[in-house]
Amino acid sequence: MNDSAPVSSPDRQLVNALSRGLLILACFRVSRPLLTNGQLAEYSELPRSSVSRLTHTLVKLGYLEYDSRHAAYRLGAKVLSLSYAMLGGMAMRPLILPHMTELAERANSLVALAACEDYSMLIVEAVMGRNTLAKPLEVGSHLALDTTAMGRAYLASCSASEQKKIIQHLSKSKKRDAQELGVAATKATEEYREQGYCTSIHEWREGVTGVAVPLYLKDFGRTMVLTCGGSAKQLTPKHITETIAPLLIKTAGEIEQAFKDSGTMNLLGRSRKR
Repeated sequence: MNDSAPVSSPDRQLVNALSRGLLILACFRVSRPLLTNGQLAEYSELPRSSVSRLTHTLVKLGYLEYDSRHAAYRLGAKVLSLSYAMLGGMAMRPLILPHMTELAERANSLVALAACEDYSMLIVEAVMGRNTLAKPLEVGSHLALDTTAMGRAYLASCSASEQKKIIQHLSKSKKRDAQELGVAATKATEEYREQGYCTSIHEWREGVTGVAVPLYLKDFGRTMVLTCGGSAKQLTPKHITETIAPLLIKTAGEIEQAFKDSGTMNLLGRSRKR
């Protein structure tokens, strides 16, 4: 999980100028593709004078583009090339996508793979069932951590100290009640412990329901989340309990096993070459 606040660390290997430049790029979202220097200063919590120098540099390097009509910046093509390189280099995609596609069809829902990034849930991959009434999610979208099923599944996977850090950040940056967020985290943990999954029924958006589980992928280095979501007309609480959740848990187990088998095959392949 990455902080959205400026990096302040005694680490002598840390290049502050680079970390601030990357912090500027991280301010952009699908929901806010154009940002002014003032907005970037607000979101990054950096001085506006520093932001002006950083955006000037990023434009020169091709990572930002300046929109003179709106006097604002958007991400440049170089960022897109990096995102494609990142997705292409993710060994998880060919292992996970077939399972996600099958789950989307069987559950008649939207199935998404998400990671916690900047105290929100970042959509890494999404697949739509052919007959689902769910609205599509764009890869790269950020969703709320505390009100979505995927965010709650991530909270349930966290240690107590990480949960506390998340609650402190959300209560400060989004002016949410810390006690209310703490109750949500406790509820998510208990729900996952008792049922093996977390839900969100009309809590993220009215008429939308979801169910999610953490994914523990061997040697991947971070917890991912697998979720099914859609219209409350299709994904009723009863349907989630009796059909969707069991399918989701089964699929998560199959994906985790695929990662274990993949690691074993890679080791066997290397040993044979020797």
